[in-house]
Amino acid sequence: MYFSSKKNKVTDKDNLYPVFLASEINKSLIYYTGKYRNSPYILRKAIEYSIRNGGKRFRPVLCLLVSKSLGKDYHNILPTACAIEFIHTYSLIHDDLPSMDNDDFRRGKPSCHKKFGEDIAILTGDTLFAEAFNLVLKYQIADDSKKVRVLKEIAGASGAEGMAAGQVVDVYYTGKKISRKKLEYMDNNKTGKLISASVRCGAILSGASAEDLDKFTKYSENLGLAFQITDDILDVTSSRDVIGKTSGKDSIQNKNTFPDMWGLEKSKAIAEEKINNAVSIVESMDIDYEWLVKIARFLISRKA
Repeated sequence: MYFSSKKNKVTDKDNLYPVFLASEINKSLIYYTGKYRNSPYILRKAIEYSIRNGGKRFRPVLCLLVSKSLGKDYHNILPTACAIEFIHTYSLIHDDLPSMDNDDFRRGKPSCHKKFGEDIAILTGDTLFAEAFNLVLKYQIADDSKKVRVLKEIAGASGAEGMAAGQVVDVYYTGKKISRKKLEYMDNNKTGKLISASVRCGAILSGASAEDLDKFTKYSENLGLAFQITDDILDVTSSRDVIGKTSGKDSIQNKNTFPDMWGLEKSKAIAEEKINNAVSIVESMDIDYEWLVKIARFLISRKA
């Protein structure tokens, strides 16, 4: 039986974010981005700039936490966790482009296209997308069937029924009113799918049972929507100095968001409900769920 932490209640005084895992991921990202010595200099610099430009590493951290919760050595799945961060970073580079959200800042620094130009930014994003799959293929130690499942998860979360689909809805409906169902579809795809893939990849590589995988999936779906809702809220309530990117742009660009549709207080309540759902799911599992609960609670308290 796995160690259960039910008696260890999470309080506001606890550290809710596993910084130790973010540090592990950062070390691995430095290692992998140092592999492109034969690439053009400007591409190497753009990759390093974008990947090493801070961030919480939320998605790869989740991947490692799932493995840890199952009593496995999370170091073994660092290649896949880093691949997920490659995918996330590519999406941010493209999201910041003038043809998309047109943001000059990311994590408090100039966006990739402001630093290197739009052409190099597009190619850098394309490179990170491709190299994410190479990280799994070259460095992830697992049997072939698990590798294929992981690649399928990452591809599915990124493509026509994942991030790309959500982003298309976001771009197409900017300035137009959409239904509540369409808004949730947009957020579940552009944000939630990669978060779900992060959790599911960690579970698959760690040998989770079919029943546990199903519960991890439901946990991640609640977490993914809560993440996007809190992101929408921060755009309204925070400043660029805190969130590291231009604030208030959703309203200026007439984006469809939860605060726009539901108002701030209702949006906060929906996010908290999703977090509570996620917590209830993992607390019902025979795993060491303490950090999975903490990182869920972190979403409510995060400032950036």
